[in-house]
Amino acid sequence: MKPADLRRDIPKGKTRVIYVDPFSHEDGVVKDCDSQQEAFDLADKHNKGRTDSMDDVHYVYDDTGAYLRGAEAVTEQTGGLGVSP
Repeated sequence: MKPADLRRDIPKGKTRVIYVDPFSHEDGVVKDCDSQQEAFDLADKHNKGRTDSMDDVHYVYDDTGAYLRGAEAVTEQTGGLGVSP
């Protein structure tokens, strides 16, 4: 699936976390969260644990498919690795 496809059909009121593997180009849905904060916490926890720029990245989208957050959020906080959506 292309990341654009993963931004479709997000249940109303949910916030979706997706993963993208920059090495294999695989992607998928991690979870449809009940709140933005839950999604941010899930994505940030994963992205803070990245040790290499080729580790998969978690991104957050709202129920309209709009991009909300990615690895840059933890890069700004910790100076760690970051990748654009």
